Amino acid sequence: KQWYQRRVRGSKAEVSLAECRVACVEALTHLFLVGQPNCETRQEVYQVLLRCMEDYTTDSRGDIGSYVREAAMRALKQINKHIIDLGHPIINLTLTAELKLALVRGFLQQCLEKIDRTRQVAVYALHHFVSAEGGPELPEREWLRECLPVPAQSVYSTQIDANCEVIDGSLAEQTEEERLFDYQTCAPPVLFPPLIQLLASPTYRHAVMRGLLVSVGGLTESLVKASSTALIDYLTEHEEMVEEACTCLLDILERDCKNDRVTVPLFKTLELLLNNVILEEKQGNSFAARFTALTKKEVHGSGNVAKLLAALNPLSSCVQFPENRPVLSQTMLLLCHRYPRVRKGMADSLYTALITFDDAIGRCEEVVAILESTVWEDPSDIEVLRAKRNEICTLLGVPVPKKTGKKVERVQQTTSEQFDSYSDLVGRAGY
Repeated sequence: KQWYQRRVRGSKAEVSLAECRVACVEALTHLFLVGQPNCETRQEVYQVLLRCMEDYTTDSRGDIGSYVREAAMRALKQINKHIIDLGHPIINLTLTAELKLALVRGFLQQCLEKIDRTRQVAVYALHHFVSAEGGPELPEREWLRECLPVPAQSVYSTQIDANCEVIDGSLAEQTEEERLFDYQTCAPPVLFPPLIQLLASPTYRHAVMRGLLVSVGGLTESLVKASSTALIDYLTEHEEMVEEACTCLLDILERDCKNDRVTVPLFKTLELLLNNVILEEKQGNSFAARFTALTKKEVHGSGNVAKLLAALNPLSSCVQFPENRPVLSQTMLLLCHRYPRVRKGMADSLYTALITFDDAIGRCEEVVAILESTVWEDPSDIEVLRAKRNEICTLLGVPVPKKTGKKVERVQQTTSEQFDSYSDLVGRAGY
């Protein structure tokens, strides 16, 4: 446990050693199974493995943290089966209700994320924890069981090897039980629709949405289509869940502020919802106000162009709500962003929103004409763009953004400090 914690807290080079952390998880599991740890130590092992399920380390190979997450989920199934075999009193002392619920939420999140291999392992582990007898009772256990896929009747086999599959040049062990949940069983079009039904459960809603947004905002066309269709179909059939889903996404955005792995696909998910579902006026005003405040905090000082561009469309879509002055003020700031691509993207997104929701904005035609005639990506003279932006502010009736001067003062102060340090160095050198 201590070795693993040193690894995850170490330098960037150490953090990239996913293979070392996988070996650590396997060793920890072996010691748990062959040794005789007390209840406190057993609970600590569960906690460490739960933390391993949050490993999203990336390098040139991609999401290498997935190997750690998969190893942790396999280990949790093994040690939980071992605890059950030891008898009823032991499992009640080791696996508390809070810990078991946290594990199931972690499995649910992995079941809805984008990597097929990881999703298959997560379904296998979740099926074990939901079906296993003994220990604390899970909330809404029967509902969970109904949402899970039924294991395949025939064991999936490959021509490579009976016990492993080739992944990125390495061999990932796969048990015979795991192969009962084959790719067809865990494919997004099959797996996502029943699991999304758990959005109606306050107990599991956050875990389901946190995993689903990664798939909705992913890069693979088939995955994005399957996850987006499942989400929109569910919210279309259950209109009462639209507000809950939007609130859940805002809670995640607030909790994972500055975590680009989560916030970039989250912005894409919000764009999907705002374009396909309808929020009531009161709900929309509340959503727009909170979303604008969180987005302002998220993009402030960010140099990630992908994140900035992802935030533009959902932000522009919020102009459809009556109380849209905070939204318009934030869009005006982004119209003169230091990155030309962001300025261009903000102008295009706002142009589309004003044409779509022209009844929500006064003097819309004049604003659209300025947006269309101005070359926003022109880097030659930012002051000309600011003049155009200020004209739009006047037409929309929002305050004109002002320079704070803090950056200039900070630069002057830094330059002065550097000059004083250099003068001191020259003086001590005797010149």
